[in-house]
Amino acid sequence: MREELLKLHRSDVGADEVRAVTEVLQSGWLTKGPRTRRFEAEFAARVGGGRALGVNSCTAALHLALLSAGAGPGDEVIVPAQTFAASANVVVHCGATPVFADVLPETHTIDPAHVESLITPSTRAVIPVHFAGIPAELDAIWALAERHGLFVLEDCAHAVEAEYRGRPVGVGAGDTPTRFAAYSFYATKNLVCGEGGMLCCRDLADHDRATVMGLHGMSANAWKRYSGADGAGGGFNLYDIIAAGYKYNMFDLQAALGLVQLAKLDANWERRRRLVEHYDALVADIDGVTPLSYPEHVKPAHHLYIVRLDADRVGEAAGGEGGWHVSPGRDRVINGLRARNVESYVHYVCLTATEFYREQYGTSPADTPVAAELARRSITLPLFPDMALEDVNYVVASLKDVLAE
Repeated sequence: MREELLKLHRSDVGADEVRAVTEVLQSGWLTKGPRTRRFEAEFAARVGGGRALGVNSCTAALHLALLSAGAGPGDEVIVPAQTFAASANVVVHCGATPVFADVLPETHTIDPAHVESLITPSTRAVIPVHFAGIPAELDAIWALAERHGLFVLEDCAHAVEAEYRGRPVGVGAGDTPTRFAAYSFYATKNLVCGEGGMLCCRDLADHDRATVMGLHGMSANAWKRYSGADGAGGGFNLYDIIAAGYKYNMFDLQAALGLVQLAKLDANWERRRRLVEHYDALVADIDGVTPLSYPEHVKPAHHLYIVRLDADRVGEAAGGEGGWHVSPGRDRVINGLRARNVESYVHYVCLTATEFYREQYGTSPADTPVAAELARRSITLPLFPDMALEDVNYVVASLKDVLAE
């Protein structure tokens, strides 16, 4: 038995990050400024192009993308049912209607065939989510977008390092209908800023609109106003308000962390890859437990390690008010692991089964049966860069013990 809890995630934050943040504190410039601009440029280069805008969360990036594209009342946006709530909530915030697509059972990514069946004359966009860092089947999504005149907003919250057919996911993947890509730097992500996100735009006009909407609708941001960056010789510049914008900007303390983390990205991915391979080899010996699948044409980001319990291990859904989330077998395993000092979790509840979307949009888990079933059968196990192979051994041994009880 471990004496200390093995956490689901632990960030790789050390002396370099402390030094970078200290330098910002001593610089006298704490909000969005030169480090944020440098981080935007280096991040855009890392993910293969586009114009990057640092923001305070991936949620803000998703929202700004839809606002920049003019999505609003009367529009429908297709979102997978198995994702974090933010992917769908931002559609609501724009006044548009979220329409939920089912997911593929092997990867938990959006099912292009179901997407096609949901397209109507009101459909404006598709938001494929690269779930757990596994790229969605973009060729099929792009083909549908081209055929129906839609734009694609890739939710890359889990997928900074991910590649699809040899190219980074997001707006850098050639001439495709992907117009925007949104990234997360939350405390549990592969690249950590504590909080933070990035919006990458294919077109300059979209980037300019997002920049204005992301900082109160001002015609000149704080960096330009106070540094003289948009005036000859640093002269005085008066701003105007040209839209009812939001307070979504990233600031230099976040960007300082991001720049250090960006330099660690490949090494930390390699560490997680080795851990995932070790997990997969051990889990293969457990009857009734299956890990996610990784198609040959993708490079996964290995953000989460998820296993699925066979249906006969989790019990029947209770149905009714909130009962669709109930999974006695899954919850017993999570509690059993916790009793052995292993933290585990669920990514994610099925959105068509949640109270808000059932009551406001008339959804039902029956609309997306694969996502509903996967949500009840899936468990996320610990995965982070400095995790040891012995930790993986302990997690899998504990899982076997719990299942045998």
